[in-house]
Amino acid sequence: MNGCYNTRSSGGVMMLRKVLVILLCISSQLSIAEEVENLYVSLVAVADQSAESKQGGISEALKNVLVKLTGNGEILQLSRLSPSFDNASTYIDALSFQDLPAASNRASQDLIDTPIGLRVSFSRSAIDELIRNNQLPVLPSNRPKLLVWVVIDDSATGREFLGQDSSSLADNNIGADIITELSEVMTERGIPYMLPTFDLEDQLALPIESAWNLQADKIQSASQRYSADGWVALRFYRTSSGDVRGAWVYQVAGRRQLGDFNAERDQPLITSAVNNILNSLTGSFSYIPRGDINSLLVEITGINTYSDYQRVNEQFKKLEIVSSFDLFSTRESQITLSVSAEGGAALLHKALVRSGYFRSRSVNLPNESEYLVFDWTAK
Repeated sequence: MNGCYNTRSSGGVMMLRKVLVILLCISSQLSIAEEVENLYVSLVAVADQSAESKQGGISEALKNVLVKLTGNGEILQLSRLSPSFDNASTYIDALSFQDLPAASNRASQDLIDTPIGLRVSFSRSAIDELIRNNQLPVLPSNRPKLLVWVVIDDSATGREFLGQDSSSLADNNIGADIITELSEVMTERGIPYMLPTFDLEDQLALPIESAWNLQADKIQSASQRYSADGWVALRFYRTSSGDVRGAWVYQVAGRRQLGDFNAERDQPLITSAVNNILNSLTGSFSYIPRGDINSLLVEITGINTYSDYQRVNEQFKKLEIVSSFDLFSTRESQITLSVSAEGGAALLHKALVRSGYFRSRSVNLPNESEYLVFDWTAK
């Protein structure tokens, strides 16, 4: 047990009586997030297996991994990261050559005649140190799941929602390209997502014209049936010159934002737009690693067996924002953990609720709260 917690043990009873909570309306809107794997791995296209191609591929893979871990592609513009990209090999854990998936192969064909895949696995400890030393944001692996509405205005078929089962995908036209691009970007960024089913309930809740006009209130209402942490709506059309014009709106963590985009002929249709959207919305779930780690006490009730206790430990070990934790006290079916968390009480609370295993018993949470109370719900 850390010394800082020992100094508080005499006031433990007083702290146990403190009423410190998180807004119930916030916790009730948070769904069970998805744990994303392979965040330190990237598969990139290279021309051949030469040393030059391999070095360039490793540098590109490092950029992909940093974007995936931080949630923000704009960090690639930081000049202080240039030496790391030039010496990307120092962060490698393992690498291998392999065939590219069909979609990635097509996407790389314009740049490389006969691309092959270079799979690079980076050292977690080395990359984490790189992120900390450069004070980059961190998007935890327990990530928000997004609902994505996509509407196309086609000169032949009119306005239509796009989805995996959409009729617009039957002939491998622009609709299929859009869905493929969306899948590739979300996978590359490590962001879980889903498409609406477009059944009768969706059609009644969100008419096509309302979606096309990006009527956020109606989109929000139609999205509530899905277990998602937020939603994104995109609309677009192709001009007579072959360019794509579009607009988008999203709502995440109570925040809405609007924007527009365009893509010239022969450019990826929505890749840039989706990347820009993700750069913006992931900030609601990210934190900056800090040197002054916050010390918190987390009380958890409903721990009736040693197996429950082990499962609690497993959940805390998964959270990147948790630097360390120890058992502080036990009483009947209740345990209290002392937790060192980089993101602070509010972010730790949000991460625990979003895991789906903890239900908050708080009603208010000051930013400097040092005590959190939860029920263990994994029965």
